[in-house]
Amino acid sequence: MRRERLFTSLVVVFALLGTALLLYLSGRATAPEVELGDLASFEGEQVVVEGTVVGTESDTLYLYGDSTVAKVYLNDRVPVKVLDRVRLRAQVIYASEMPALEMISSQSFVKRGVDTAVQLTLPLLEEEEGLVSVEGVTRAVAREGIFQKGYIMPTAALEEVFTAGVPFSWYGASEELKEGSIVKALGVLTQGKLHLYGEDSIQVEGRLLEMELTIGELMRRVSSGDGDVLFRPLNLRGYVLYEPRGESVYLTESLPEGILSLKCLLNSTFPLHKGDFVEVRNATLSLDEDTLRYTLLSDEVEVLLPHGPWNVTVEGIASDPLSFLGASVVVEGVARAEGDGILLEGRSGGRIWVVGVSLNDGTSYRVEGEVVYLKERSAYAISLEG
Repeated sequence: MRRERLFTSLVVVFALLGTALLLYLSGRATAPEVELGDLASFEGEQVVVEGTVVGTESDTLYLYGDSTVAKVYLNDRVPVKVLDRVRLRAQVIYASEMPALEMISSQSFVKRGVDTAVQLTLPLLEEEEGLVSVEGVTRAVAREGIFQKGYIMPTAALEEVFTAGVPFSWYGASEELKEGSIVKALGVLTQGKLHLYGEDSIQVEGRLLEMELTIGELMRRVSSGDGDVLFRPLNLRGYVLYEPRGESVYLTESLPEGILSLKCLLNSTFPLHKGDFVEVRNATLSLDEDTLRYTLLSDEVEVLLPHGPWNVTVEGIASDPLSFLGASVVVEGVARAEGDGILLEGRSGGRIWVVGVSLNDGTSYRVEGEVVYLKERSAYAISLEG
């Protein structure tokens, strides 16, 4: 009796195992093999895909095939590196411009070999597309959201300024990648632009040394045709000429005249003020083809000496208030009541509104405050609040 029960139990167990195995094999058999470029019809479904690894992160790899790059999330660790040709089973999360998939298990992950990338020669040829590798020096590097962008220039043609380089967009970011970095990169070339994915798609092997220059020295080198300044990273010191607006700053060698000045575009907004003595680091000198003027491009600036209050006349502010907007100023004048407000009048008759405190009409004052714009009066004023 016991043997019969044991036999019956074993039959049931093997039947269940057999059913599970059949279901597993059935599931494996029904997952279709799909090209990476054809995933749009398979959202939410399991598929088998194959491609070349063009970049990896801790829990992600980027797979290239059929002119498409897909992001694959890994739920298990797999030994993989760039240029490995792999095949795996995954569920399609979504199939947008960059499809996203999730690997089912490491058991479905198979290496099929190692691919090679075309060594890119610069300047680019129009017909070049696909998986490429390139070596060179980075220029005009800037961060834009989750991307780092710039140019990779061949070391033999740096003086040609962008014309011989390839623009790149890196789906990632690193503090090591800066202006003048010597790099090796592996990515996908599409319509003349190199797309890089993952931490290991670009290797920084060194850097060109920055040139330390004053604005005057830089201007003299440019006017003499010194091509060295057009590709090397620059460190430049100067005074902030106007109260900055957004990411645009004008630098000058001396104050208050600002005879020599240079526009600098920063990659983000920095807390700078008119009169600050600053150092712009790791900058690129770029020629604006529309205005034929040179501009500095940088994402790194340090205030070496903060501005103090500007000792100016009322007339000086009244004649050019925009250049002092947001700046701290010290002025002398006589208070004049007008309507519901107070004006400060200078020695030559210049006037500007004063807000924040009460001043006695006809009394002389020396005040320190911030130049602001009053929307309600459509006029500039000195705010003495705080």
